[in-house]
Amino acid sequence: MERATNYVTLFLGLLMLSACQSISVTEEHFLYPDDSISQADVDTWERQQALELISISAIDGTRLKGALITQPNARFTLIYFGGNQFRFESQGGELAKILSQFDNNLLIMDHRGYGMSKGVPSISTLESDASDIYDYVKSAPSLAKLPVIVHGLSLGSMIAGRLASQRPVDGLVLEGSTTTAKAMIDAQVPWYASPFIELDISDELANIDNLANIETYSGELLVMVGENDNTTPVSLSKTLYESAATPNKQLFIATGKGHGNAIKSALFSVQYKAFIEKVLLAGKAETL
Repeated sequence: MERATNYVTLFLGLLMLSACQSISVTEEHFLYPDDSISQADVDTWERQQALELISISAIDGTRLKGALITQPNARFTLIYFGGNQFRFESQGGELAKILSQFDNNLLIMDHRGYGMSKGVPSISTLESDASDIYDYVKSAPSLAKLPVIVHGLSLGSMIAGRLASQRPVDGLVLEGSTTTAKAMIDAQVPWYASPFIELDISDELANIDNLANIETYSGELLVMVGENDNTTPVSLSKTLYESAATPNKQLFIATGKGHGNAIKSALFSVQYKAFIEKVLLAGKAETL
């Protein structure tokens, strides 16, 4: 979804702007080299972390695969759900380095039917798989007692939001998210074309509703989005933030960033650390 949208955005931009200015198009607009990761790569981070490829059995027996990065004395476990087209072996390297810098364990799984994971994806199975992944973390002896933060990007944010409505997650991050599937699709239709397009959205997609997912969520919430996100515009994240029932919420708009790269913002680590500390502090208060 993200890469296809990039192509569409690029050529619409070229079409509208080529008459008035010179546009530089390079091979980087089209080439996406693999960003793999190994234990040797992890060792260069000098964080005493261990990388383990894991396999989880979904409730229907489908094998879901991904990677778990652990470290001694981790303070929490972060479960990451990527966007459409995300595959750990080709896109997990830099992502894992960024998201494992907070004294935490990190679990990244390929969606059903993507990358290393088997099966055929659907909205309902992806949501069910998320619960199975959460349950795996809570049943693993080395992870069970730690707080769990769930971070979802784009498609993954819908899965993360649904999971937060079904399991007691300690913290929720919705990155490049939408309110409903219809709102996201509408955002992709240029204003000048909308009068001529009638969208017929399937029932499965129509049921995607992150506004409903966060109606009962009362934990710490971080909504983050790139300032220049054209796939899930800032307005959608602002609506999510404003509609969230929890008073424990933050909105982070990454200056100069687009869809899927808000974590590369210069201010990301500062914002994320502040969010994490609030999650951990809330967890300590509950145990008193």
